[in-house]
Amino acid sequence: MMKVALNFESLTPLNDFWSFGGNTCHAALWFRQDLQNQLKLVNRQLGFKYVRCHGILNDDMEVIHADGSFSFQRIIESIQAILDLGMKPFIELSSMPTALASNDKSLTAYCFRSAPPNDWGRWHRMIHEMTLALEAAFGLEEMRQWYFEVWNEPDIGFWSGTQAEYFKLYDLSAQAVKAVDPQLKFGGPATARTNWIDEFLEHLSKDSPDYTLSASRCDFISTHAYPSDLEFLDAAHGEVNLMHSNIMAELFAAVRTQVDAFFGEGFPIIIGEWNSSAGPLSENHDTCNNAAFICKTMVELMPYCQGSLVWNISDIYEECGFHYEPFHGGYGLLTVNDLPKACFHGFRLLAEHSGAQIEVDVSDCQDGVGAMASCDGDQVRILLYFHEEPGVEMADFVEVNLTDQQGEATMESVLPGAGSAYETWLEQGSPAYLNREIFDTLEQASKPKVESVDLSQPIRIERGSVVQIRWVRSSVV
Repeated sequence: MMKVALNFESLTPLNDFWSFGGNTCHAALWFRQDLQNQLKLVNRQLGFKYVRCHGILNDDMEVIHADGSFSFQRIIESIQAILDLGMKPFIELSSMPTALASNDKSLTAYCFRSAPPNDWGRWHRMIHEMTLALEAAFGLEEMRQWYFEVWNEPDIGFWSGTQAEYFKLYDLSAQAVKAVDPQLKFGGPATARTNWIDEFLEHLSKDSPDYTLSASRCDFISTHAYPSDLEFLDAAHGEVNLMHSNIMAELFAAVRTQVDAFFGEGFPIIIGEWNSSAGPLSENHDTCNNAAFICKTMVELMPYCQGSLVWNISDIYEECGFHYEPFHGGYGLLTVNDLPKACFHGFRLLAEHSGAQIEVDVSDCQDGVGAMASCDGDQVRILLYFHEEPGVEMADFVEVNLTDQQGEATMESVLPGAGSAYETWLEQGSPAYLNREIFDTLEQASKPKVESVDLSQPIRIERGSVVQIRWVRSSVV
């Protein structure tokens, strides 16, 4: 039996970086009312503060007119929509407008142009004028709460230039933004699988002819990771092999070491994209087990990261074309018809933690099983998860004994059919379209199980599930 002891004499500040925010697909979708409703929901229930997307400079944002002039009205309107929801933008400067593209290469259904600019000076002017337009619309006090980042995954197909050309794009963009205000937060390199960190840090250590300001060239490090063999799949279907989830902590432990050596301890690291697979239509995104993956990953990255932007908040998503089935393997925490998936509840349970983190001592622990606890005054919460690792033979359940804890508590469980509606949808025959009766059934199945438990008795955790137990410490004998 797994034993978990809570050391209330060892409390540390809680790093609730999981509430930093999440991603959506591309900027033009920020105008959709259904997506806005889902963003409002994750802000309210998950505490998400920031939202990132691709393509704020895409042609559908109408930044460059036919006469060559710049216009930032749609960008301003899209950001205003985010602010109206109570969130803040994490602005990814991408992709290349057609009028500025040095080649015709692109990817994704909505046409993410991967080209370097055909006129580097004009790119600089566009970013500088955009920043001035945002200042006029929102003011510097508001903008100092935002984040600015250059491009998306320039180490793979999203960038058809060289690494040196990306660094030049970064420098010119940083100069353009910080010329408006050096206090605006700016960073990168937004690479896949934590690539280019050493090279990026080395670049920052050198003088750049494209960067002439004395202000900091970098305020945070952002990079991405998925536990799958492919970093990106520009298609709706294809083979993606899953890796052991421990790869996430291994990658970001290395990034933390690299960044600490360069900047010193505590410099912000943001995991700008992540999920249980890089495959766009992967069953594991919809299963109950993804809640366990979410919780395991966030708990294990607490020592390394200061921000998380999960990919993706919503299945209202166009990268590989829109898909409308209730469960189609999309990255989202929410389905296209607003059903919360198990992974949504994983974030919700994490968001309930506040105050101080309690040191947790675990013995007889199995692969994929872990715990995290916190207390806020006399309110105590412990999160327990059992992630089913790919290709690993595992028990059907584990029993956990909470050492030295007694009394009544409330336990919330995310299980198939109780917090995870995907398995119920399969039982219903995987209907592509929902009538009222089936929707009501799925909605009920999306609600976690809540029950009273005796803390002195073993807690059973099913493989691929998450439980959270909460109690008032003063009532514990």
